[in-house]
Amino acid sequence: MSEIYVTLSGNVTDDPKQFHFGDGSRATSMRVAVNRRFLDRQTQTWQDGETTYYTVRCYRALADHVAQSVRRGHPVVVSGKLRVKQFERGGEQRFWVEVEAVSVGHDLKWGITSFERPVRGSSGPVAAPRDLRAMEDATREWELATVAVPPSTLRLLEGGAGRPDDEQDSLDAVYDSHAEGSNDEHGDAAGVVSAADGSKDDGNETPWPDNAMPLAA
Repeated sequence: MSEIYVTLSGNVTDDPKQFHFGDGSRATSMRVAVNRRFLDRQTQTWQDGETTYYTVRCYRALADHVAQSVRRGHPVVVSGKLRVKQFERGGEQRFWVEVEAVSVGHDLKWGITSFERPVRGSSGPVAAPRDLRAMEDATREWELATVAVPPSTLRLLEGGAGRPDDEQDSLDAVYDSHAEGSNDEHGDAAGVVSAADGSKDDGNETPWPDNAMPLAA
């Protein structure tokens, strides 16, 4: 089965959690909230849609860098492999979306940050399957506290279009608005989730949350 790569633009809901395993491997997990915004054709205004939560897993050197650089409320851009997993709780099947991060960075549309190159060292081994399961169990409350995977995500994994026709119309409206030189404050919105085929979600923009914290200088 082909890998599905996505790019998320959202806000970290809590400080990342880092895990160290007996074989020397490590991993960092964090939760990213992505807020969907769409252009209402009737009112020509941007409206807030549903918020989707993603569990982001980082491994080896990336795990260390994320643990030291990212904090609750930070706006981030995450690129990686999409995973949809399931577990059973109370006889009910539950699903959650997980992204195995390839790269993570601050979204500089919302603030200023700086770069520091770390001292090079061993990146460490890859965590064993039993350790990965233990990490998933340790962050299970994230999945229980949020809604199930949106149907559009499941359709994408099953080979469907991944976007209803009305959402495609909304996307067309967004691009039309750009072409006409819209002056709306969110007119520069970029798609927050892009698939490997280059398609983008509608013109969403992740608003700055009330509990957001400034980036470290």
